Amino acid sequence: MKAFVLAGGLGTRLKPRFGDLPKALAPVAGRPFLAKPLEWLASFGIREVVMCAGYGAAQLKESLGDGSAFGVHLAWSEEDRPLGTGGALRLAASHLDGPALVLNGDTIAECDPWALERARWESGSLGAVALFEVPDARSRGRVEIDGGRVARFVEKDDAFSSRLWRHLPAGTSSLERDVLPGLAREGRIAGLQSPGTFYDIGTPEEWERAESRFAS
Repeated sequence: MKAFVLAGGLGTRLKPRFGDLPKALAPVAGRPFLAKPLEWLASFGIREVVMCAGYGAAQLKESLGDGSAFGVHLAWSEEDRPLGTGGALRLAASHLDGPALVLNGDTIAECDPWALERARWESGSLGAVALFEVPDARSRGRVEIDGGRVARFVEKDDAFSSRLWRHLPAGTSSLERDVLPGLAREGRIAGLQSPGTFYDIGTPEEWERAESRFAS
């Protein structure tokens, strides 16, 4: 399984703290945040990673190199203009060669990616979403599950069949808002409740939570 990491975000809410640094490079425990999800992938034997980069792509490349420092091999797909998460994945289609794990470069979802892919495969679904219980879901949304399938969708880590790419529209699109909700209504997305913890550094408060966890 190959991983696609969406790392084109501007990080507007973190600018007061980190300036123009790409959000995925915000330091956590003295290292670029992206080091965490890359090492997490490597720990599960997922070593082929496609970085879907946009804003700050040059800085990302300079910081991450070929990925060997984190136990992975990085390939790059670069936007020349913002395309959204769906558009970024469509642009990276040439790297697709089988089942894919899709994750955001500013999150760490502590789950087993192979269990997620197994849930997708065993249910015959187009994709599977890792679900986490959090104290306050207002900034992330909620998921309703019906018979092990997602009835309403929210952004999390996902395992997909390569057939998902057929549903990505041309141009700019959001995977979370424009693609997955419709597939969920059709019963084509499985949900897997995960016992781990979900970290998202999209806000200063959540960055501080991750810093406290990983710096200890």
